[in-house]
Amino acid sequence: MTSPGLVKQIIRERAIQRRERERKQLPLTDDNEDFCETIRSKLDGLLDSNQFWNFVRCGNEQQFRTCKQCRKVETYTYRCCIRWCPRCQWHIVKMRQRVIQLWAQKIAQPKHLVLTQKNFPVLTRRRIREHTHALARFRRSSIFRNVRGGCVSTEITNEGNGWHLHSHWLVDADWLDIKNISIRWGKIVGQNFAIVKVRDCRDRDYVQEVAKYVVEGSELASWPAEQINEFVCAIRGLRFFFSFGTLAALAPQIRAEINAQKPPPPICECGCSEFIYESEDDALAWEAMHDKRR
Repeated sequence: MTSPGLVKQIIRERAIQRRERERKQLPLTDDNEDFCETIRSKLDGLLDSNQFWNFVRCGNEQQFRTCKQCRKVETYTYRCCIRWCPRCQWHIVKMRQRVIQLWAQKIAQPKHLVLTQKNFPVLTRRRIREHTHALARFRRSSIFRNVRGGCVSTEITNEGNGWHLHSHWLVDADWLDIKNISIRWGKIVGQNFAIVKVRDCRDRDYVQEVAKYVVEGSELASWPAEQINEFVCAIRGLRFFFSFGTLAALAPQIRAEINAQKPPPPICECGCSEFIYESEDDALAWEAMHDKRR
């Protein structure tokens, strides 16, 4: 049986680690470039997939937008939009934060809930799916009957003592029973106890904590090459953010509000709004073919 003193010590240590991760999560462009290069060099020769080569192209390859009418060409940098790419992940998080912010304006009792489970040595797709299924079972349990809606995001860390999966919840509820939540979540994940935390979020900015990266670029870059490869292969194609209840019901409306605030589609100086989008290789191939015809 684990002593209360040891449990409190574990909670304090993880709180310190969480604050340090949040500090590092600030989007520093120069650092992100360094993190990308570190990750690329470690995966080079170890991972050979379309996703990896899209990651290599990100930030290093030019894209071309050609007006169909006047043939004016504009260039911009290619982005891979991969969730673990340090250059791109903040775009994904920013969109998620906007959805949560609009939803939070409609609720009066926001609570931030954190669920943890014990570390394990090997990260696999099956292990992540088991965690996701456990979250779904927990959400459908009787302990959640008074929760009107919310969202949950999963974060993965590895600080040298195994893989750690934990989830951040933002829920609309008047009250949460932390003791029963700890017991129920522990049973679901097969543990004698589970460390959980509940905080009232009415007087603080909680959006950044809930809408986190799956893993931070700084942490990913610090891992050994085999560990990065293990992570990248395990998370591919899996979801790490889910909404339910009132948030799920309002999500289409919220996204429509966000889309309505987006700037209008680009228009060329000549007035044309139709463009051809090409990669650098496509543009060179088209130019070579055009030269032959002349």
